[in-house]
Amino acid sequence: MTPEAVESLVEFEKSIQWQWSSGDPTGYMDALAEDVTYFDPLAEHLLVGRAAVREHWKRIYADAGITRQEYLNEVARPLSDDEVLLAFNFKTYRQDDNGEEKLFLSWDMSLIFRKTGGKWQVAHGHLSLSNSLDLGSIRE
Repeated sequence: MTPEAVESLVEFEKSIQWQWSSGDPTGYMDALAEDVTYFDPLAEHLLVGRAAVREHWKRIYADAGITRQEYLNEVARPLSDDEVLLAFNFKTYRQDDNGEEKLFLSWDMSLIFRKTGGKWQVAHGHLSLSNSLDLGSIRE
């Protein structure tokens, strides 16, 4: 897999992520592979298959009014000629009641994209909320 192909995947992911953040989750929904597997902290268990992930997203989706998003620590690793692992920290921001930009959610994301029929599809996603653990509550 060429560096250009990996970069085109990264740009594709950013475009469907911004579409979601702007109030339209269909880009991500359309990019799901039929056999996708998916974890996120709002799911009760591992979700398997496009229909299961779409139903989960329909239940939890709300337009959060995201005004800005940040990708940090991006890593793209080709796994084969048609699969790439993307891992990154993802922060979203929105305006509060005073019009000030505030951090909304911060995620740790790992996504495996597979190219099928010339199109990138999400084959696996694993999301967790960053800094969601109170480290002071863990005994040393």
